[in-house]
This record gives sequence, C-alpha cells and structure tokens, in this order.
Amino acid sequence: MSLKWGEVDPASSVQRRGAKATIRDVARALDISHTTVSRALADSPKISSETKERVRSVAEQLGYVPSASARTMRGRRSSLVALMVPDIQNDFYAGVAKVVANSLAARSMHLMLSITDDDPARELRELRVILEMRPAGVILVPTAGLLAETEALLGNLGTVQLLRRHPGIVGGTVRVDDRHGICIATRQLLDYGHTRIAYVGNGSETSTGRERLAGFQQALAERGLDPAAVMLGAPRPEFARHAVTTIMTGKARPTGLILAGPELTLGALQALRGLRLEWPRDVSLIGYHDPAWFELAEHGITTVRLPVEDIAVTATSLLISEALQEPSQEEGEQEPTEVVFTPALMLRGSTAPLGRR
Repeated sequence: MSLKWGEVDPASSVQRRGAKATIRDVARALDISHTTVSRALADSPKISSETKERVRSVAEQLGYVPSASARTMRGRRSSLVALMVPDIQNDFYAGVAKVVANSLAARSMHLMLSITDDDPARELRELRVILEMRPAGVILVPTAGLLAETEALLGNLGTVQLLRRHPGIVGGTVRVDDRHGICIATRQLLDYGHTRIAYVGNGSETSTGRERLAGFQQALAERGLDPAAVMLGAPRPEFARHAVTTIMTGKARPTGLILAGPELTLGALQALRGLRLEWPRDVSLIGYHDPAWFELAEHGITTVRLPVEDIAVTATSLLISEALQEPSQEEGEQEPTEVVFTPALMLRGSTAPLGRR
C-alpha cells in the first residue's frame, strides 16, 4: 500500500485499538521532534505553514486531542464554561442550559453542566471537579447554605450568579424581579374579587424564595388583607401536592392560589385532581415561569412568564465580558454587574373573577 506524503499507516502502532494518541505519537509518525509538533499545534510563528499543515493533518488522522488543562497552563484561555444549577428536570434550568450552550458555541466555547440538587456539600464536590478542568468561568445558581470553602474557591474564578444572590460571591448577577412577578399575580386575583388567597413557594432561605414571598405579602397588604395560607418548602411537585391538599381540605378554603414555581404548579394540579377540584371553578390559580405544558393544560395556566432566552444570553455575555475581562464593543462602555429582568403576567383560563367561575 502506498501512502501520500504526510499520511499515516492505519496499521501503525499508534493506531492500536483503545490507544490514546499523544504528541510523541504524532512526532514519531512524521519523524520530527515532539517540541516541533507542540509548537505547530500552538500555531507558533517559528514553525512554517507547511509543517503546521502536516502536523495538523497527521494529528487528525491519529485522533490526537490536545489537553485542555495543558493549553491553559501555557497561558491560553480555556474554552470551557461551567453552569451549576439545582435541577435539570426543572424546565427553566433546562431551557437556560440549552441557550447558554448555544451562546457559547457561537463563540467556539463549550458548556460543562453540573447538578447540585441544592445540596451545599454536593455543590462543593462539583465545583472541585470543575476546577480540575480549569474553566474560563462559572454561571452559578448558588445553594442557600453555600459553604465557606465553596465561597473561597469561587473567589479565584470568574463567576456570574443566576437568579439567586449570595452576598459572599464576587461577580455579576443576572436575575428576575421576583417580588414584582408575584406581586402582579396576586393583584390580578385581588382585582378578580378574590380575598382568600393562599401561597405555596420555596423556602425563604434563598433570595428568590424571600423575594417571591415578599411580593405576595406586599400585594395583600396594599388591600389590608392577610394570607389565607402560606406553605413554604422544597420546589418539588411532592411538596406542592402535600401543601395544596392540606390547604384545600382545611377550613375557609381559599378561592385563589399562587404557586411560586413550575414544579410547584405541577404538584398543585395533581393535588386538585386528587381532590376532584377544578380550576377555575373551585379555585383560581397562577403559576410561575411558563413551560410549554402550561398552555396545553386544561383551560391553560395563567402564569408569570420569565424571559428565559434573554436571561441565559445575558448571563453568558456578562461572564465573558466582565469575569473574563474582555473589552466592551463600544469604547468606554461597561457591562453592569447586575442585570434585572421584569417578568410579565400571561392570562389564561385557570383564573376567573369570583362569582363567575
């Protein structure tokens, strides 16, 4: 079998099954030094274009993959960005992950996805693994109980906080005006004549949980009313099923219900089905976020819609421009360290005026 100049025999020892090609394998195939190969792959001006082309061609044939950590140690910026979220089953975080990955791909960068399950110890373990890859930065939804060691490690890494804010983390923040979102939802039920309104939300140990609860309390206080019930817990369907079952089987059953998350909304609907209650006939309800199934559910779910794509694109851009200290496109212009998006109320059939349900 004849080979063209620069090609590698597939039967070569470096092509053995399961082997991982190295710089020395590429050098051996071309009968040049491994230093020359390394410089060629790094696009060194000391290496001729002809040699660079030969090296790249053979490296591709052998399946050689440069080490990300080695490139970073040589002073080249990593192309990896980490995204640390509590739960990828949550439609909001799944949507964010997709948009961030696409935004990075447009910049020839790559996404590392990490799930913390809102567990501070797991958050620390995940961060340690991420740091071994020497990422360019991290977009993080911090846990409520952020550990001191996690905080210290993040201090050495470009970080953008997403949705939640932790005072110990230095870096930009991209979040939603959660207080406003829940406030306008509660006002809508009040304007419909509902005065007995219950709330099911995340625990108040997170900034998002506190802000959403504050929005609910603010809207009621404006009308001189007290909540019919407030149940706080994990943002999981099982918690909402228990909470809504408890609320709707108690005395003075509410006519309005605010759910402060998509998973909580799912659990609430399951609970109402189990109790043979219908919306809005028996209770008007408003969710938070707007996954596709909200529109497809019976009558459609009235909800507080979040601009997911804008949030994710902004978080990515902020990390690259601020945490990685890239210059702004317009001279003298600086990206803000905090970007706040205003949610909007999407009216559908799960809400109705009191007395016309």
